[in-house]
Amino acid sequence: MAKGASTRKQLLKQPDQFITFSGKLIAFGRSNLKPILIGTGIILALVLTVVTVLQIAQRNESQASQRIEKAMAEYSAALKDTDPKTAFDRVKTDFTEIFDKYGSTNAAKMAKIIYGDISYNAGDADTAIAMYNQAMEDFNQFPALKNIILSGLGYALVLKAEYPQSIHYFEMIAVEKENTMKSSALFNLAWLYEATGEKEKGVSQYQQLLTDFPASIYSDLVKEKVSG
Repeated sequence: MAKGASTRKQLLKQPDQFITFSGKLIAFGRSNLKPILIGTGIILALVLTVVTVLQIAQRNESQASQRIEKAMAEYSAALKDTDPKTAFDRVKTDFTEIFDKYGSTNAAKMAKIIYGDISYNAGDADTAIAMYNQAMEDFNQFPALKNIILSGLGYALVLKAEYPQSIHYFEMIAVEKENTMKSSALFNLAWLYEATGEKEKGVSQYQQLLTDFPASIYSDLVKEKVSG
């Protein structure tokens, strides 16, 4: 992805001792992680869960949900035979119409998170950030969703090589009681600290990750890092 290439170019400017580990770390992250769109089915399930919890029954909510599901199906189909940027272009109009026509619905508000991630995957960090910020206004009081949005902001800012601001958002997740996205935040904080020259802080985050989430998908990689 473009984001991976951009990130690697920035990290290659770091000292040699960081480069050795960073290549393996970035490769691991790109192949195992996505900040928001962990899977189309999961995101759609999240939309439906929120809709159910909020006891939404209005006609517009139902129509908005159907439009979102249709747009996501088109996006998923496009990813099978093209790249994320082209898939993104194919659903731009769909999401624009959803926001214009159903913007006040909770389903459309959830769609901002989805569209933010689609934008991010396409390498459009600015659109992703705009969507995540709008979603934050809607879901700031929902801890799990808030952490998902903060994570999206953190990743999007990495794409722009704005590391200090990215660190800020991952730190916000790290201090929350809510565990959603927290292991990812600690992992990302560790290598971001190293990338910005704060090696001791990076090691501290790796150690905290092993302490708080010993069975996380990062464990083997982090153990190699802290023992090496």
